[in-house]
Amino acid sequence: MVKVSLRTSLVGLWLLIVIICLALAVLMTGLFRLGVSAQIKSVQTEVLRASRAMQQRFDVYLATYNLPHKDFSEDQKRRELGLIVQLALADYKGVEGGFWSERGGFVAYAYPTYEGEVPKKDVPQAEEGRIAKVAADAIQNRNPQEQRFDGQTESLILCARPVGGSEQMLAAWTMARAHVSAGAAYQRLTVGLAILFTFALASGIWLLWFLQRWSRRIVLLEKSIAAAPVEELPPLPETGQVELDRIIIALNRLNSKLKKSREESYELSRNLTKADRVAVLGRMAAEVAHEIRNPIAAMRLRAENALAKSTEHHRAALEFILPEILRLDDLLERLLAVARLDELKFGSVHLRSWLAQRIEALRERAEQGSVSLTGEAPDVEWRFDALRMARAVDNLILNSLQHTPPAGWVKVTIDARGSLCHMIVEDSGPGIPPEQRETIFEPLYTTRSEGGGLGLGIAREIVEAHSGTLRCVDSPVGARFEIELPCQKS
Repeated sequence: MVKVSLRTSLVGLWLLIVIICLALAVLMTGLFRLGVSAQIKSVQTEVLRASRAMQQRFDVYLATYNLPHKDFSEDQKRRELGLIVQLALADYKGVEGGFWSERGGFVAYAYPTYEGEVPKKDVPQAEEGRIAKVAADAIQNRNPQEQRFDGQTESLILCARPVGGSEQMLAAWTMARAHVSAGAAYQRLTVGLAILFTFALASGIWLLWFLQRWSRRIVLLEKSIAAAPVEELPPLPETGQVELDRIIIALNRLNSKLKKSREESYELSRNLTKADRVAVLGRMAAEVAHEIRNPIAAMRLRAENALAKSTEHHRAALEFILPEILRLDDLLERLLAVARLDELKFGSVHLRSWLAQRIEALRERAEQGSVSLTGEAPDVEWRFDALRMARAVDNLILNSLQHTPPAGWVKVTIDARGSLCHMIVEDSGPGIPPEQRETIFEPLYTTRSEGGGLGLGIAREIVEAHSGTLRCVDSPVGARFEIELPCQKS
């Protein structure tokens, strides 16, 4: 399916209007030439040119004689002048003419382009008086004379000019008619087309203005949408175009609904997170109950045996019981850390000093395993619960120390840029297979004979309580854990 934009359609419509305007302009030009004024002007031009042609041919005629003729009333001279008129007016359609003399009146006449069946040889009687008067004025003033006689259906254009010398008293006259009735109709049609052309031109100008304005507003909307953050689109400004504003209003309403839905989704997500945490605690409680029951049973058995025997066995029993008590205390402390995540105490923490404390607290444990423990952090501050986040990072460091062989290394790096704080714990141990990188965060999951398997799960719970993420990612050497903490507003 071919897709055509509204802009393309409007441009096509504008081009069509331009073509219509050009066509109307051509039609008006042609009709104007057929109008009354244009026809009269055209006839006047032809009449004047014909009179000049007659004068030129008469001058040539006179030049063939040594002595100028004073009287052209003789039949031979009349025929000669008639031939001059025939030759001079042969190329001027609709023009008739002849010679008029004060001595002999109309001495020659011809209408070579007459379209009737019989050639026209006589001067029109209705115009004889007009012709004689104009010719007499031309002879008297010795200048060409031109007059126009307007009627209801036609206009008569008459021109006369003196020829020869003053002794000839002769004038060459030409005459033609302009049919003004048809010209008036053409003129009215031209006016109608001019009005239509004006409306078409105004429509084209308005459409061009509308197209440019529409394009500018579409571009502004695109920029507003492109500059808006992905998670929240600001209200779009109205453009003043009713149809476009209806779409914008619908988008703004949809945006409000989406914003409300996001807030409800966020609240629901928080509730689900709490519910998941409660479920996790339930599963952990069941597993921990089993974990606690075994050492308690062993301590009880060892204590009963010690009571039944002599006092020298009491010390051995106490040495067995005390580590088990410490193990249970650590287990309970971890559980309490998860149970109290809803009571986070956010504060400004200096990252470099905070990390230095974490490294120093676990340095002895690292030295016992002959593992190098280092840390690097920027000299900036970030907002989080220092105590809870310390337990999360400690759990990650302890996990790396437990899986890193002697002469290996564990490195902690903190990088705070923009709106995220990255905490990375990596080691030179054997690494974690990709299929286990999510399983290791499940409660009580462990691949070692000792340990309760709570450290990584508690670390993730603490990070997620800070609206952050904890994941195990690819690393060229050993394991790599990354924490992303968003910026917490005060």
